[in-house]
Amino acid sequence: MYKAVLTVAAAAALVIGGVTPAVAAPPSRLPGAPTAVQVSGAGDGATLTWNAPRAGAAVTGWKVEISPSSRQPDHGVDRLPAVARSDRFGDLVAGTRYSLTVRASGAKGWGPAVHVRYAAPRSTTVAQSLYALDTSGSVVRFPTSGTGTAKTVAAAGTGFTADDIGDVFVPSADRTSILLYPAGGGAARTLATGLHLTADLRSDVAGNLYWIDSVTGNVDRLPVKGSVAQPWLSFGTPASGATDSYWAVGRDGTVSTWASNPGGASVKTASPSGVVTTRVVTPGTSGVIGYVRAVIADAHGDLYYSWQSPGASGAFIWWVLRAGTTVPVSAEPRLAFEYGATNGETFSLLQSKEWCTSPAEYRPPGCGVDKSIVDLVVRSAGGTTVTKHVTGLTAGDRGANVGASDRAGDVFADIAGGPSAGLWRVPAAGGAAQRLSSAQYSSLLVV
Repeated sequence: MYKAVLTVAAAAALVIGGVTPAVAAPPSRLPGAPTAVQVSGAGDGATLTWNAPRAGAAVTGWKVEISPSSRQPDHGVDRLPAVARSDRFGDLVAGTRYSLTVRASGAKGWGPAVHVRYAAPRSTTVAQSLYALDTSGSVVRFPTSGTGTAKTVAAAGTGFTADDIGDVFVPSADRTSILLYPAGGGAARTLATGLHLTADLRSDVAGNLYWIDSVTGNVDRLPVKGSVAQPWLSFGTPASGATDSYWAVGRDGTVSTWASNPGGASVKTASPSGVVTTRVVTPGTSGVIGYVRAVIADAHGDLYYSWQSPGASGAFIWWVLRAGTTVPVSAEPRLAFEYGATNGETFSLLQSKEWCTSPAEYRPPGCGVDKSIVDLVVRSAGGTTVTKHVTGLTAGDRGANVGASDRAGDVFADIAGGPSAGLWRVPAAGGAAQRLSSAQYSSLLVV
């Protein structure tokens, strides 16, 4: 486990529940109660473990639940195969008391439940990691603190993702299998086979995996602890036809597909439990959607997108489409050379001091503008913004320029060229930026 746990606390009590009337049956026809049920906590997560029942019918699967279920995909309900003996819930709220329940299913119904109580520590600090793809195609892990040695996790890692316990998932070379590189090190193992993958895996806080099916073109989902992929979400089409299509997975397990043209967009969203809604998005005060070049999600169902101006200015502008709405609003205070990222709770934007239109930049003698990154603009899910002063780095090319952000609000960005080329860390408090590497990296991910 590569997360440095600075505070660990757990308190548990065990209660065996009875069979509900809806599933009542002679005991011999149902599985017995799980045995040796225990819960342990580390950082912002809790892991439930159990053994098989000592009596009753054969176990065909397990249902594990956590309550309260805020921040949890599928409303805190996991359905696991019969071989499972543990389940982990992450992103727990500090100081909250939880109830975790496990019961076995059989051919004739559910067996009795066992309840375990867990108190999340009031002060939970977990050091996250920054994952990125180097120019050779290897997945490299950096400490988000800015100190410590970077380590290569997996070669041929194009299309990788990672979960919040440090496991890394990579599509196989033939795009039919998912390889798991364990957080604790050791040889990779095959997690699932017989798939139609594209080189772009995504994950949520529970560890469910998502990708675009290379045959159907839709989003598929591999449930955590599962081995059977399932169709999850398709793309919509704007009334006048789509030109750009993107998709995003929020930390809470909300999945969205985006299909747009400069005049409008169609957004389909699957909730963590799989309920699908469709929205026809109309331009906000800008009057156009523009040519969308990136879409990222927070943990509240909001989508942030960067669009390129259809005109000659060459501007890339970040907007936000709040959960359930159809009219986007601006997510930035001004035009700039910029780098955007979200950590699930906030949207962060690094902006240059000055900006110029695209034609002027490419005509002698050029713009001659100051491209120094001077502002870190932080926008909460509620829409309030705070600006911090930044020093020490200069923007490269104009573009969507998607970075990454950790839970503390530190922002990580790869500068493609110019005097600041390389991988950078900008502290959440602003101030001097820190260069992590002079090499180039892509697919930045913090978990």
